Amino acid sequence: MEKKIRILFFNKDAAGVNYFRTQTPAMQLQRDHSEEFEVEINNQVDFNDYEKTITYLKSFDIIHYHRELAPNLQIMIPLAKELHDAGVTLIADIDDYWKLDRHHPFYRMSVEQKMHEKIIDNLLIADYITTTTDLFAAEIRKLTKKDNVGVFPNAIDPTWMKQFQDKRKPHPDGLVRITYMAGSSHKNDVQQMDGIFNWLDNRKETRGKFKTIVAGWDTEGTTGNIRFNQKLSRELQRRGLWDQKLAKELSKCKGDIDVVAGIPQDLKEQFRGKVFFQTQKAIDSTESVYLHYENILSDKYSIIDNKDYIQWLKKYERDKYPEEGRYARRWTQKANIYAKVLDETDISLAPLADNMFNTMKSNLKQVECWSRKVVPVCTDIPPYNVDGVHMRNCILIPNKKNAGKYWQKYMKMLIEEPNLREDLGNQLYEDFHEKYNLHNVTNNRAEFYKEAVLQMERVV
Repeated sequence: MEKKIRILFFNKDAAGVNYFRTQTPAMQLQRDHSEEFEVEINNQVDFNDYEKTITYLKSFDIIHYHRELAPNLQIMIPLAKELHDAGVTLIADIDDYWKLDRHHPFYRMSVEQKMHEKIIDNLLIADYITTTTDLFAAEIRKLTKKDNVGVFPNAIDPTWMKQFQDKRKPHPDGLVRITYMAGSSHKNDVQQMDGIFNWLDNRKETRGKFKTIVAGWDTEGTTGNIRFNQKLSRELQRRGLWDQKLAKELSKCKGDIDVVAGIPQDLKEQFRGKVFFQTQKAIDSTESVYLHYENILSDKYSIIDNKDYIQWLKKYERDKYPEEGRYARRWTQKANIYAKVLDETDISLAPLADNMFNTMKSNLKQVECWSRKVVPVCTDIPPYNVDGVHMRNCILIPNKKNAGKYWQKYMKMLIEEPNLREDLGNQLYEDFHEKYNLHNVTNNRAEFYKEAVLQMERVV
């Protein structure tokens, strides 16, 4: 190619997905391949002035966007055709499965707004799709019926991403530090660890020898008040169908009326996505899902000896307490510094419930750990058991109903055996530092982009 490939990276999301799927890949491409690519990052494309925007977008050879480019399909469909006719290649990136699990906090909203349909429509419009894992790529190919999917895992480059540079030091009192770092959608996932820290604190071999940390603590945003649709209940009562059993079934399935037996089809059609109504209000600290995480990892504060500290924690202040002891709260940080908590981590927890949404996720929790040789403890499902090997480079907890006894066994083992932690961490580095290095991933990405442009030149 004689001229540089002009590529626009666009992502409306301002949080972690932007950092790992748009911002750092674009920056690495510019760092490593500036002689071949002219890279622009713009998260503020304005579609109010369509003519100006279309002229701007036509100036690129590739537009790489996360999930969607235009605000709606009414704009996207003609936009895609016009850009394609101008020789612009559209590449849609996606990192999460389009259908949320029923336990996800946004499940009801996603069903009501038919979010999965919008995501699918946008994927079908794109010339190419990029994603995080081979498993998810195979699922996407079932959808597109094309071999147009590239796999570029979430990755890091510690040479310039400072938050992944290893500055870890042992705890001054020799405590083994166990960190759970997660977003606000993992209440169902972390539930499998309920009671584990009570058990560890009551074993003479591990009592007083570990510290737990909840990272990502936040009370920003809103929470929903859920109301049942009274029109539906009145209609069910009129037909003699309404009872407590049916009400429980509707609540259990989060309003997915199609899976509830005994409801006539005409009512399913009429009330699909309208079983519950949700109103939003500012979240209170006592309503935060992080309080649920905290209750599990501190065993409802029972591992904390300092009563003054417990009272201080219940004030939900962002300052750091001078003498935390065996439990700590770390408030949410910006995407480019959040991983610094790994400097005070020896074991990283990654429990996941076994469902379709979770198995399509990336193994980011393992990737975060390799630069510091921190041991990840994960549920034994994809994505963690793809490159994670039990007792080689991580701990994989069996995906069973009695998983608790395995959490107990291996957490106790890790706390007691520093050599095991060291061996697992070293092997994680050896197994991950090439495949999940952003420099290497970007070399593959650059070839993918160049081939996409060549294909477009053959077509136009």
